Amino acid sequence: MRKSFLLCLLFAISVLYAGESVDHNVSFSYGFFNLTGGSIVAGNAVASSFGADDQQEDADLLSLSSFNIAYGYELWEKLEIGGILTYSYTASSFNYHSVTLMPKAKLNWINKSDFRFYSLLAIGPAFYFNSDKFETAALWQATLVGFEFGNDTSFFFELGVGQAGGFATGVKFEL
Repeated sequence: MRKSFLLCLLFAISVLYAGESVDHNVSFSYGFFNLTGGSIVAGNAVASSFGADDQQEDADLLSLSSFNIAYGYELWEKLEIGGILTYSYTASSFNYHSVTLMPKAKLNWINKSDFRFYSLLAIGPAFYFNSDKFETAALWQATLVGFEFGNDTSFFFELGVGQAGGFATGVKFEL
């Protein structure tokens, strides 16, 4: 009980402190080659290397795509925290929808007024569902290289590996 109270108190203080700052942002992005679709492609490659002729699971462009919404709060010039909400749809025989909610930490290696070079790490639960099943798993996103151009409204490109996409591009708005 005491730990829960302290955690709630720390959260409330951080929200109050965050309300005085303008370091909040929200971004919308499209990612290509996510973990869910990538696992289908990798499974097909392994199966075909062992001589399997008929692969029922086939990844199309939609299965490899992720649609992402992210929130960020800049704690310091070099560190931003927040979260990423990711949606993907896996077609073929699986016919799964996937929603992933990942807390993130973003490290700005270079942080200029109109240019940023950064890396990002996020991990969280993924919820897979269709009309018959509901499953959960832990998924992650590791952006090795990210470039952001602009000030209040900026465009970004990311290269990494994870559920938000191996290659992601989008737009970020300062709040």
